[in-house]
Amino acid sequence: MTTLVILAAGLGSRFGGNKQLAAFSSANLTLMECNICHAIDAGFTQVVFIIRPELRILFSQQILPKLVDKIAVVFVEQKITELPDGISLPESRTKPLGTAHAIWCCRNVVKGNFSVINADDYYGKKAFELLLINSTEFSGNHLMVAFQLENTLSEFGGVNRGFCQFDENSLLIHIDECHDIKRVIDSNLQQRITGQFEHNIAVSELEAQSLTSMNCWNFTSDIFPALEENIVNVISDYNNSNLPENINRFECYLPNVVMQQIAKNNK
Repeated sequence: MTTLVILAAGLGSRFGGNKQLAAFSSANLTLMECNICHAIDAGFTQVVFIIRPELRILFSQQILPKLVDKIAVVFVEQKITELPDGISLPESRTKPLGTAHAIWCCRNVVKGNFSVINADDYYGKKAFELLLINSTEFSGNHLMVAFQLENTLSEFGGVNRGFCQFDENSLLIHIDECHDIKRVIDSNLQQRITGQFEHNIAVSELEAQSLTSMNCWNFTSDIFPALEENIVNVISDYNNSNLPENINRFECYLPNVVMQQIAKNNK
């Protein structure tokens, strides 16, 4: 497994533009390019960018020239018209369908095991080393690199993270999505970390050492049928809901597919 898939089709709505292409520092590098440098050092030989069609020219001009002769590059376009047979969406749908659909779109390009990261997060050199080492040691398994919550926070607003539960053998048993995670100062002038779990109205206090997911995965090719099943189910549920006002709100999330796979294996 030496293929790295980068989820780079996001709209960057809160950021106000294409966050995945925003460069910084004197080196004028994006977070995505920093990750690719670490991936190359670790031993990855191919990168697959999953992008929106309108980003292809920008990627070709801004990113591709920096990678020539360093790593093989493939572009895959995430189109909302590319769906499993027999499934369709209303024409009013205008935004991408989410991370599960994005990865499914590269099913004809990626062969064997592959790793997945977000384009707009920074993972550090060790993450890519762990992906390659453990994909060999635990060949045939899906793997995730987890991060301590306190090391993933932003000074510029709340972030969303998947809170992970593991058993005594470090097997993932549950992911619980938590939104708007941030540091706050309470009435006693003590710093705390708070966030709101997806199915809980109340804001919760969070442990700094909690292990969280930042979409840093290794998958085998058998993830693709699971992704397709999720896409079919999500779109079918929407089409049967008679809620046209929500057409751009529902998405196919990668962690949900992972949780469905865990549930099936535990039956």
